[in-house]
Amino acid sequence: TDTFDTWFSSSQWPFVTLMTTKQGDFENFYPTSVMETGYDILKPWVSRMIMMGLYVTGKVPFTIVYLHGLVRDSKGQKMSKSKGNVINPIEMVDKYSADAVRMALIFGSAAGNDLSLAEEKIRGMRNFTNKLWNIARFILMKREALNPKFEIRNNLTIEQLSNLSMNEIDKKMIEDVEDLIRKTTKHIEKFELNLAAEGLYEFIWHEFADKYIEDVKIRFDEDSFMILNSCFVILLELLHPFMPFITEEIFGKFTGNNLITSRWPTVK
Repeated sequence: TDTFDTWFSSSQWPFVTLMTTKQGDFENFYPTSVMETGYDILKPWVSRMIMMGLYVTGKVPFTIVYLHGLVRDSKGQKMSKSKGNVINPIEMVDKYSADAVRMALIFGSAAGNDLSLAEEKIRGMRNFTNKLWNIARFILMKREALNPKFEIRNNLTIEQLSNLSMNEIDKKMIEDVEDLIRKTTKHIEKFELNLAAEGLYEFIWHEFADKYIEDVKIRFDEDSFMILNSCFVILLELLHPFMPFITEEIFGKFTGNNLITSRWPTVK
C-alpha cells in the first residue's frame, strides 16, 4: 500500500517533471508535442498519460505519438537474459562509441517495426565514424597545404557556393547536397528517421567520399576546396541529430570551436 503502481506513477511523467523543476517550465513546455515509445506499452503507459494529463491539467499532454518497434537479436528473437542473446548497450558504447550504437538502432528501423540488432551492425556504424574522421583529416590537410590561415569563410552556405567558379562535377555536387537537404528535412518532419539516416549514410560514403573526393584530388585549387569543405560542413549538420558527438567534434575543428547549432536558425 505504500508503493505506487508502476503505470500509475509513470502516467504523471509529462507534467510532474515540469512542475518540480524551475519556475515557468510547466507553463512554457506543457503540453509537449511528441511522445516516443515502443508500441508494446501504448495501452499501459501512453493511454494512462493522456487520462492523467486530462484529469490533473485539463490538457492532453502531447499531440503526436511515435511508436517504434522492439529491439530483437540478429535472428529476430526477443532479447532475454535467460536466452543469453542480450546486447549490453553500455558495453557496446564503450567498445564502439555512442554514435555507432545510436546510428545502428536508427538504421533500418521503420516506425512500428521490430529491429534486429547484432554487434556486426554496430561495428559497421563504427566504420562509418572512421570514414567521417578520414574525410575530415583529408580536408584539414588540404586546407593547411593551400592556406593555413583560411578563415571561417570557407564554411559557405549553398547559396554562397553558387557564386564560385566551378566545373560540372562541382555544380552537380552542390545540387545533390541541396536535394539531400530537402529529402532529409522531409523525412525527419514525417518521422521517417530511418530513411533520413540511411540517405545520409549512402550519400556521404558512396557519393561524397568514394566519388567526389577522388575527383577533387586530381584538380585541387582554392575554389574546389571551398566547395568540398563547405559541403562537408553541411553534411555534418544534417547528420548531427543521428550522430551528435562526432559531428560536433569535427564541426568544432572546422569552425574554431563553434557549436554546430550556431548556424541553425533560432527556434522559439
